Amino acid sequence: MRAADSKLAARLTWLATQAAGRVSSRLAGPITTRLWFTPWRVPVGERATRRQAEWLRGTERVTFEVDGRRIVAYAAGDGPPVLLVHGWGERGASLGAFVEPLTTAGYRVVGVDLPGHGASEGGQVDGFELAAAIARVCESLGGVHAVVAHSMGATTSLYAASRGAPTDALALLAPSPRLDHALVTFSQMLRLPPKAVAGLKATIERRYGADVWDRLSTESLTEGVDGPVLIVHDRDDPQVALADAETLHAALPASRLVTTDGLGHGRILRDPKVIEAVTSFLGEVTPVRRTAGAGA
Repeated sequence: MRAADSKLAARLTWLATQAAGRVSSRLAGPITTRLWFTPWRVPVGERATRRQAEWLRGTERVTFEVDGRRIVAYAAGDGPPVLLVHGWGERGASLGAFVEPLTTAGYRVVGVDLPGHGASEGGQVDGFELAAAIARVCESLGGVHAVVAHSMGATTSLYAASRGAPTDALALLAPSPRLDHALVTFSQMLRLPPKAVAGLKATIERRYGADVWDRLSTESLTEGVDGPVLIVHDRDDPQVALADAETLHAALPASRLVTTDGLGHGRILRDPKVIEAVTSFLGEVTPVRRTAGAGA
């Protein structure tokens, strides 16, 4: 779906939630669920598009097969593999500023378009599917030196690592480690009527169980994660509160928290000091001998 078509479809779906949300939660639930599970493309302007294209100049296109879906990625460099994972509605190119610094530092960088995002296949998806895809890509690469992930991609990467995805370290940028907080933010950002939110919450619980909020809480996500973790969060992030990153840091004994100012939720991905902090962190991680693949 083209960006313009995606924007129109999202707008129409949102209007439907507004109308249904004034009537009943049962009527609004399925419509709001579509809004929640569809990774509507984040609009990218001409300047950002040119910037991303420049970041990816010289990379090669690779693909992975994950549960019958073709996952598209870009790759560059040689050495221990580092996987770049974008946030909800984004694409792999959004982390393209990391390519040159990491390849120069001696890593093979692989940036993936998650299922339903960018050039990869898939329609509506959930966090469990994204986490499974991240784990499968890590496995296809023979395990990775680190995963560098942003926003919801950081959450799903953390979930994948907690369930055994082969990665030595995690660098989490603006992570959103609580599903219940994500639901509140989603509802506020889209100004959803209370009945629409209630319908969505009921649908999520029917689909995944009433304990899904606990299964995707900070406490659950950090279980089994004992490797080094870098958390970078901006104090002025309008989407994810710094308190969530602080709670995550407290729950991970081998973690380090770096805070920034004035970068918000998106510019943190291209800030030179953030990129330098991540690159330096990866250099401190003891590498494990792995056999890296280029994709399937």
